[in-house]
Amino acid sequence: MLDHGIPLAFGTDYPVESVAPLRGLYAALTRLPEPAAVGAPVPAYFPEERLSFAQALYAYTQGSAYAEKMEQVKGRLVVGQLADFVVLDRDLLKSSPQEILKARVLRTVVGGKTVYESP
Repeated sequence: MLDHGIPLAFGTDYPVESVAPLRGLYAALTRLPEPAAVGAPVPAYFPEERLSFAQALYAYTQGSAYAEKMEQVKGRLVVGQLADFVVLDRDLLKSSPQEILKARVLRTVVGGKTVYESP
């Protein structure tokens, strides 16, 4: 789809997958199920379809905002848009896919207001 200019929009609303976006990010980067879910090693599912971190993050943020025709108000951290974001315990850009699975959410902010803060 990306090769043809079709925007990707990722989400976590279907019951066949976990609603945890970090697990979805892991799957997009590796094309593998979460290691704890399978036990024995399995081959990647269509490994040529792996995404870069930037592509997967875009799909979860700006791509999803575009899909709901809300790209003018959310999907990016810029002045004038909703401040929806999470604060994690690590820098995902410096993390391996396996480390991404271990990341903890420290704070969730929606519309500029903290709605969750880790104890």
